[in-house]
Amino acid sequence: MSRLLWLALAGLILVLLIAVVLLDRRQAQRGAPSLLGLPWGAPAGRTASGPPPARPREGTRGVPRVAVIVDELGARGDVFEEVVALGRPVTVAVRPGLPLSRRIARDAARAGLEVLLQLPLEPHRAPEADPGPGALTTAMSPDEVGRRTREHLASLPGIAGVATGMGSRFTEDRARVRAVLEAVRAERLFVVDSLTTHRSQAYDLAKALGLPAARRQLFLDTDESEATIRRHLAEVERWAARRGSVVAIGHGRPLTVRLLAEALPRWEARGIMLVRVSALLDRPAAAGGS
Repeated sequence: MSRLLWLALAGLILVLLIAVVLLDRRQAQRGAPSLLGLPWGAPAGRTASGPPPARPREGTRGVPRVAVIVDELGARGDVFEEVVALGRPVTVAVRPGLPLSRRIARDAARAGLEVLLQLPLEPHRAPEADPGPGALTTAMSPDEVGRRTREHLASLPGIAGVATGMGSRFTEDRARVRAVLEAVRAERLFVVDSLTTHRSQAYDLAKALGLPAARRQLFLDTDESEATIRRHLAEVERWAARRGSVVAIGHGRPLTVRLLAEALPRWEARGIMLVRVSALLDRPAAAGGS
């Protein structure tokens, strides 16, 4: 092979490596863990992914804070009981239309937990990935989306806000996301963008509409292996210590809740405070209407 060919091949490899590193950094700044294990920082002037940390409450200035949302609840009472047994201000997200949805939402509120409605939104992998009963889809008109959203909001007692759940396809559709958020705004609730796609419109549009909002920085269980969950729980510690606050989401699975129970005392020993997600909301100064 000629020297010129070798140089061209080396140049191509170098370009590919640079592209991989830049992509890894971009994904980390959107909230995904670095696949290369690199400690990417935030761009100057803002946090790496998500809204600026909420202003600490009186007496907690400088204390790292973590909000953990356990979602996918509504079908299994045993997992919910394990969440309550944590004895901490975990936020729960309940899917509507499941056999235990209403009871879990009611009992969670009675237990002093913050309750979110996990809206069933269309994912890219539908119907292979099932968002649950009453799914909102991009095939619906905005009027139909708004009507069904209002029905879901009325179906669960005691909710404080909504979460976007798995809806990667739906949350990229600005018109339909707006229809959802207008129904949410009418009920004076807040929004958590689960950020299952980096093209999600939910967080930015919520802010534009004057809704209190937050977005997920970390997932605890991107797969169901113990090693993965432990790694992400440790990552929550690092993010909280470095950035002051973090919103993490884990699925309502026995392993996730058990490992979270192990992590909480360690976080507290290191001065990390577990808070409701409403403590970490970005609250717009005034409602807009873009």
